[in-house]
Amino acid sequence: MRWSVTVGRVFDITLRLHVTFLLFLGFIGYAGFMEVGMQGAVWALSLFSSIFACVALHELGHGVVAQQLGVQVKSITLLPIGGVAALRSIPENPWHEIAITLAGPMVNAGIASVLLPFTGFPSHVFFMSMPQDASGLLEAIVKANIALFVFNFIPAFPMDGGRLLRAVLALAFSYRRATVIAATVGQGLAILFVVVGLKFSFWLVIIGVFIFIGAEGEEKMVRTRSLLRDLEVEEVMSREFVALSSTDTVSRGLTMVYQTGQDDFPVMDGDQFVGIVTRTAMLNAVNSIGGDLPVAQVMDADLPVVTPQTALSRVYEVMMTDGPSSIPVAQDGHLVGLLSVENISRYLLVQSSIKSSRQPRVQRSVYARTPAPPPVISTVPPIVTPPPHAEPFPPSGPA
Repeated sequence: MRWSVTVGRVFDITLRLHVTFLLFLGFIGYAGFMEVGMQGAVWALSLFSSIFACVALHELGHGVVAQQLGVQVKSITLLPIGGVAALRSIPENPWHEIAITLAGPMVNAGIASVLLPFTGFPSHVFFMSMPQDASGLLEAIVKANIALFVFNFIPAFPMDGGRLLRAVLALAFSYRRATVIAATVGQGLAILFVVVGLKFSFWLVIIGVFIFIGAEGEEKMVRTRSLLRDLEVEEVMSREFVALSSTDTVSRGLTMVYQTGQDDFPVMDGDQFVGIVTRTAMLNAVNSIGGDLPVAQVMDADLPVVTPQTALSRVYEVMMTDGPSSIPVAQDGHLVGLLSVENISRYLLVQSSIKSSRQPRVQRSVYARTPAPPPVISTVPPIVTPPPHAEPFPPSGPA
């Protein structure tokens, strides 16, 4: 997630703090100082930090169980509204999703259970005052964990309750149908929160809006995955693209950006693919060093390489979780294509614009499976094309 800083790694999961979290931390300290003085600022910051430590443990609970079930967890980002775990793939086995979902609230239940013998059960669970001493801080932490446990079981995305509802429904319905039902339930609750909040509490309005947006986003993501489910990378990737030589300068690369309409360029060293250079990297290089720098010095050489037969939905998930904007596609050691986020976006745009009753079947590419390796750019950048196919292409239909 952009505008976040890495603070460490736990169980091979990167922990990050979003800039807004740090700004909110400063605001809380300032509010406590203005109310009680330096002591108030210390206790306010202690309470806020403790609560978000519990949120981080909650998200780690999800992450550790996900890893045990074979789901890679890239990072956890803490925001003022809670934590966000970035999974490299989303489990579609309902029982796996149930286990991963329950792990988070169970962590909060465990923290509260450990502290209850020292504080006793609080009289007002959902009312929290600013602590004035260590005993008050412990009681506030217990209240916060009980509230997190209860709040996360609201059956609406993006709370755990929405995912739990979806997982239970997926035992009887398709994953997409289960998501649509769970998202509809969540949006209904969101509207109810807004209506009630307009009369009683503005916080309920904020929560309602947050739930509504989260439910809509989850349904959209699953709909996208269903459109990409049966596709392979070769059916969407670009087979015609410009490559740069490792000795080409950044200035020449930027010239190719507006002459070709391409933003990311494979970099070749002879007939060997060595990396990808992006428009952003070249612009940064020009502004900081100059345009004479070879693109090989600003390219990304540590990229995943996929085959044309790789499932497109899996590659899309990698690209959407802070992944590269373009991924090279290779077959038998040769670079045969370039898959970009723009390729996928165009496909989704076309498919979403076609009425469901007229949805065409996606046809397998008629290109040869193993095109020749692209030539290296020396002076004039060539367009990489596959070798001619044995059979002619069918004529294009009317536009």
